[in-house]
Amino acid sequence: MGYKTILVHVADVPNAGVGYAFAAELAQAEQVHLIGLASSGVSRFLRETVTVNAAGPSMAPFLDTLRGRAARVLDQFERVAAGFTLAGSERRAVDDEPRYSLSALARYCDLCVLNQADAVQGASLPAPGLAAEVAKNSGTPVLMVPRAQAPAWPLRRILLGWNGSREAARAMRFALPLLRRASAVEVAILDAAALDSAGGELRPVTAIGQTLARHGVRAELLQRDSAGDAGAALLALAGERGAQLLVMDCYGHSRLRELLLGGATRTVLKSMTLPVFMAA
Repeated sequence: MGYKTILVHVADVPNAGVGYAFAAELAQAEQVHLIGLASSGVSRFLRETVTVNAAGPSMAPFLDTLRGRAARVLDQFERVAAGFTLAGSERRAVDDEPRYSLSALARYCDLCVLNQADAVQGASLPAPGLAAEVAKNSGTPVLMVPRAQAPAWPLRRILLGWNGSREAARAMRFALPLLRRASAVEVAILDAAALDSAGGELRPVTAIGQTLARHGVRAELLQRDSAGDAGAALLALAGERGAQLLVMDCYGHSRLRELLLGGATRTVLKSMTLPVFMAA
């Protein structure tokens, strides 16, 4: 089973074109439909603006400016997409906030591509928790593109982070089209002794290799000590092994949006230098 529809978040962020091109590369390789979705921010503006009549004439210039900005970033997306041979592509503009609009549309897609948040630029750019929210609320995997550098293509070397969790299993299954294309797949198993002891007779360390093999993916198992920071350990291992993509679980445990991310997920999304594929 492969991908049929890829959704990419279109926004006014630094190096946004890199994310669009990466999504288009993947859509071209899979020969699938690509959708670019932009949010004007009108809903948030109206919610945070004190006004008697949101539909009044005085508000029109502000709303036009916001919608015009969304149209311009969608124009950029279309220019990038036009450089690829795609099965199909389209642009969509909505007034709702990205966390709602992306989550809603992603339920009808197979993969959602986002650009990494820029902590320096602040609140005007996608929040670090946006990827986790979309993955959790849509049930669709998310692929984050790093802001620091253009990702390599094609994705020949993939590192799969494995902790035996439900989320890691979903990430592995959703990533199978990419894993099958790769020439080298390595499975990072942190603190393997603890993982196997928790799995009882199942022995998760052995089982993940067997499962991938049955899907036609030959993988090398790498066992490492996390030293208490799984996210940093995964990123370090990815750099050491020359990985071009990290596949991992996206764990959220807090009811507060600001604390949505688990520790490993938060570390990776903040410090990533390679694309990261996640599922919740």
